[in-house]
Amino acid sequence: MVVTYLVALVLMGLSGALLDAHRRSWRLVKDSETVADCDLRFARSQYRRRVQASGTIGVLGAAIAIFPLVPHQPLPITMYLMAVSLACFAILLLAAADAWATRQHFIRLRAEHMAAQVKLMRELGREHARRHDS
Repeated sequence: MVVTYLVALVLMGLSGALLDAHRRSWRLVKDSETVADCDLRFARSQYRRRVQASGTIGVLGAAIAIFPLVPHQPLPITMYLMAVSLACFAILLLAAADAWATRQHFIRLRAEHMAAQVKLMRELGREHARRHDS
């Protein structure tokens, strides 16, 4: 039983630490004057997903803590285990969505940087050809 409460406390503490870290990161991005609109939208969506996942981790910790209070009968135990399983699945889905969105964001950034690099190389080539012809 001590292990149950210890796991619950660790999950709730982790949830609080993660929520605080996400809030701090979001404030830094939100207060920055050099962030582009598309990066701000990405950061806002990322913040929302991560806060939902971190909050669900805290709820899961609380659910683990109340396990001894659940009546040891088939229906209450089944409902409890379904709720805990759904919370775990929600965390998994939010993490997968966050990973996919982050990957897409960095693919877009890479494409923009490659396009800018190609444009710069063309301009340098033209400048070099112009100087060479003069």
